[in-house]
Amino acid sequence: MSGEVWVSSVISNYSIGDNQGAREKFFGRQWAPPTHIIAPEPEDVMNAHRRHKQGVRLCREEMTEAMFVFDEERWKRVDDLFMAGPFYAAKGRLAELLQTFDLGDGGLIEFPIFQADKRTPLPGPFYLLNFGCQKDTFLPEQSRGVKLWFSVEDAGFELWQVNLALEDGDIAVGPSARSGCDLWFEKRLHERIFTSGRLHDAIVAADLNIDFKFAKARTIG
Repeated sequence: MSGEVWVSSVISNYSIGDNQGAREKFFGRQWAPPTHIIAPEPEDVMNAHRRHKQGVRLCREEMTEAMFVFDEERWKRVDDLFMAGPFYAAKGRLAELLQTFDLGDGGLIEFPIFQADKRTPLPGPFYLLNFGCQKDTFLPEQSRGVKLWFSVEDAGFELWQVNLALEDGDIAVGPSARSGCDLWFEKRLHERIFTSGRLHDAIVAADLNIDFKFAKARTIG
């Protein structure tokens, strides 16, 4: 239903991106080596990664420039939601679906993925998922299974996190959650993606091979 609000725990699934058989290149840097062993990212990339997972729109140069596939068998098993370095990316039916919804100030950014020679492009298209919408409608006092992670009292800022797997009704939001973009992050809740009822229903109907771990939020007011 279009008036519903859903919360997804998909980005708490850290197996997404494991052993994809592909590596990345960042702007102004060399290609990562063709190995499944991932070295720590540079500090500026990690800063961008943290903002990415808060739903902050990034500049193109802050995200992955390109990728190459060094293990084709593993790459063939990659789902429509995958990782381009530390950033989420989409292809196939998921990308087609997301293009029809309001993603706020962000959106899908097409980028190249090459064969092992780093010159021959793979048939795409492939897109970086540049999140670009934050809302501040989360109601922690009316929510279940959440705890205060940290706060900056002088700035009036607090961040909450989820204790356990979410069930329908655990997360409470205000009525303004129904307005605006179809995919967003809540400023005060760590690592959860929110969707409108329309986007949730479209994802479920697409029968993607991705567990979005959806739970219905309670809208209060």
